[in-house]
Amino acid sequence: MNLKKEKSIALQAVKNASRILIHHFGKKEKIKEKENKSLVATADLEANKAIIKIIKKNFPKHSILSEETGFEDNKSDYQWVIDPLDGTHNFLHALPLFGTLIALEYKNQTVLGILHFPILKITAIAEKNKGSFLNGKRIKVSNKKNLEHSFILFEYAYANRMEKVEFLKKLIHKTIDVRNFGSAAYDLLLIACGKCDGFVILSTHEWDIAAGFLLVEEAGGKITDLRGKIWDIQQNKFVVSNGKVHKELIKYVI
Repeated sequence: MNLKKEKSIALQAVKNASRILIHHFGKKEKIKEKENKSLVATADLEANKAIIKIIKKNFPKHSILSEETGFEDNKSDYQWVIDPLDGTHNFLHALPLFGTLIALEYKNQTVLGILHFPILKITAIAEKNKGSFLNGKRIKVSNKKNLEHSFILFEYAYANRMEKVEFLKKLIHKTIDVRNFGSAAYDLLLIACGKCDGFVILSTHEWDIAAGFLLVEEAGGKITDLRGKIWDIQQNKFVVSNGKVHKELIKYVI
């Protein structure tokens, strides 16, 4: 599949969004609370508008799923999945761990994923069957073979917090480092480039993971549901890893 134009437009879209996010970064933002209690800022909405504008201009018949504006169904085999600002709460506290995610799905399979972190000046790109790249250099998952002294990530968003606490309780007496960076995109990037070894997700949405999951898989990583079965993008609980610690990590989530 030749995605030269799609990749070019997606990169332009994240750059347009990046300029908006940098303009707002560190400033007092107008904030609204969503039904799920998460926050949305003016920067989210403006970046989202900029991304959709360029996609619609170039691919008017494609469907679009965005965190901020929902699903626009154009009955197309192609669907863009957009999170204009992943890590909104980090952004609002002037922490640099936030980014823009754009994925392109073809017949429900992600074929292109771009993750851009404007303050960190990082762009990660994955294409189906073509590998994962960070600022132009190919990346691979870690070679860690067991969980002892491994780096495991987890998300601690508002949903299912008791379930997340139970997961952490199982690690109390284990020599496993646990981190939560407040951005699923950044967590998935760390797995893909071999900085961390596993990531437990107990609540998420398609726009948070579509681009990052492709990045991990194309970097040689593994993704399953909580029981080690084939994952589906419509699910919201996953285990992500370098593949080598996967079976061992699953023991702590079931």
